Amino acid sequence: MAPREKVEFVLVRLAFVPYINPLYPRISYQIRKHPPTGSIIQVRDWFEHVMMRERSKLPPDVNIRYAEWRIITGDMDLFQVQGFRFEKIMLVLGEENISWVFYQNTPLYRRIEGSACFPVSYCGCCLNNQYLDIMAKIKQTVSRKKIR
Repeated sequence: MAPREKVEFVLVRLAFVPYINPLYPRISYQIRKHPPTGSIIQVRDWFEHVMMRERSKLPPDVNIRYAEWRIITGDMDLFQVQGFRFEKIMLVLGEENISWVFYQNTPLYRRIEGSACFPVSYCGCCLNNQYLDIMAKIKQTVSRKKIR
């Protein structure tokens, strides 16, 4: 198999805005050459940690680009986890894992971080039809009781 020259990471940024109809979210899509660390100040440390882990699996001379989906919705159910209500969610859909963080606008509040290898197939160009299925899997994983 030939070595890969380009790798695309898919970033999904969800934000809750109460006046937007849950059935009609505002969705935008943008391809970036550089990571969006300047616009994710609240979770920059988490994002850099996830990307460091994902880049360690790749050859050193590979070109990386970022497909960023911004979804603004009024669907409250997406943002409620374990009895807490969050304002924003960020997903990094990597090569093997899906990493997520639920967080607030202010860094003082609780946030939920995690990652898992889901049997979910997705396409970076038509994620606007698939993000609800991915979020359902994530919420199912987060709300599951941990037995040790």
